[in-house]
Amino acid sequence: MQLLGRESRPWLSGVISVLAGVAVLLLMTAVPAAKYSAVEWVNAALTYPEKPVLYVRNLVQLSGNWVLERASLNERVERLELKNQALTEALQRAAIKVPAPKESYVRALVTLRYPQDWWQEFRIDKGSRDGVVEKAPVTSEGYLVGRVTRVGSDYAWVELITSSSFLLAAAVDQTRDLGVVNGDDFGHLKLLYIPEERKLKQGMTISTSLMSDLIPPGLPIGTIIDIDENREGYTEMSLSAGAHLTQLYNVEVFTGRGAQK
Repeated sequence: MQLLGRESRPWLSGVISVLAGVAVLLLMTAVPAAKYSAVEWVNAALTYPEKPVLYVRNLVQLSGNWVLERASLNERVERLELKNQALTEALQRAAIKVPAPKESYVRALVTLRYPQDWWQEFRIDKGSRDGVVEKAPVTSEGYLVGRVTRVGSDYAWVELITSSSFLLAAAVDQTRDLGVVNGDDFGHLKLLYIPEERKLKQGMTISTSLMSDLIPPGLPIGTIIDIDENREGYTEMSLSAGAHLTQLYNVEVFTGRGAQK
């Protein structure tokens, strides 16, 4: 019995493996159909002791991959948190309201317009306590309609652009030709002092120019509707006011640049 002790077990396992191999070869030779099933059985028998080792190796590999992926994920999360914090701070800074500049005009209601002076002037319900000053430009629907001539504490009078005493430097928007806008006390508007060689056309628009230090440039006035006649080398042109001068109910009075005494 000592021959089968612990010292002889490796030798015995080797003998059994050799005998099993020989048996498989004999079986494959005698029965060709059993070739593949015998090979598979031997492979399974020989690889069986390796399975626990392979399982452990795969488990360690998967665990390592999981640890690496988890570390990468944590790093991405940290970067996203920092980015989110930066965006939050930026939004908070953007949400800080900057005080808006004071409006450069006040809105006013037309309270009086005498029939005999219909095309010369009208009264509004805003005055000096509202920031209205003399010579301030007055607009309606975005178009110039006149300028302040007299101011009280809670009212003011506005001279219309159709008044014969209203004279204002203006420019043709499309050509930058300079002229003078003037009324006739009857609701008509003219553009004067355009050189006759300047070939202006109907439909061109007129705005205030830089030539006036009382009214800011670029305020729309109206449109050329007719080219009348030449006088001493200059052409007169009829204009159509941009604002509805017969429907003045609300106006804007400028109180900023160009509205100084």
